[in-house]
Amino acid sequence: MRNLMIAAASVAFLASAGAAFAADQVEGTVQSVNPASGTLTLQSGESFKFANGAQLYGILPGQTVGVTHNGAEGVGAFNPHPESSDNGSQF
Repeated sequence: MRNLMIAAASVAFLASAGAAFAADQVEGTVQSVNPASGTLTLQSGESFKFANGAQLYGILPGQTVGVTHNGAEGVGAFNPHPESSDNGSQF
């Protein structure tokens, strides 16, 4: 039974790692952002829907951001050039 549980845990771990590797990243300038609805649109026209819109707080139109995504589903937003931030914050 213990070996079965270890095997199941291993499969679950590998499946989650596979999903993480399936995510893509894009960089762009923010056209619009709406944390309440969880949407982020870049000037390129790409739009992403985040399950947790709270991670979009602090992002403003005109900022350059990086977005980790699976298709149109946003996974994470980040500062693609943290070394150029003057205050060391994420955004």
